Amino acid sequence: MRSISAAPSGTASRIKPAGPRATLDRLRTRDRIESIARLRAAVRAMGDVDVSGWDDTTLTEHLDELSRALCGLDAELTRVAESVRARGFRIDEALAA
Repeated sequence: MRSISAAPSGTASRIKPAGPRATLDRLRTRDRIESIARLRAAVRAMGDVDVSGWDDTTLTEHLDELSRALCGLDAELTRVAESVRARGFRIDEALAA
């Protein structure tokens, strides 16, 4: 499992304004929460994938499709990680217990 750690920003917390701006902030927050939930769901879905039991014929039949899916996942993971790193944050792997 990976975590994201921030460099100290030194900025004070901001007071949220009331009214339409607060509504927009809530919508953005909900979208962010849903984004993280989708990432967690993707991790769970990948945890359910086990090709070790596939015989060679089955793996060969699905290799092109599997390769496209894995390359697509890799590209999207790289995109998100690079966006985080570009902002000066670090992605840390959790230490094994």
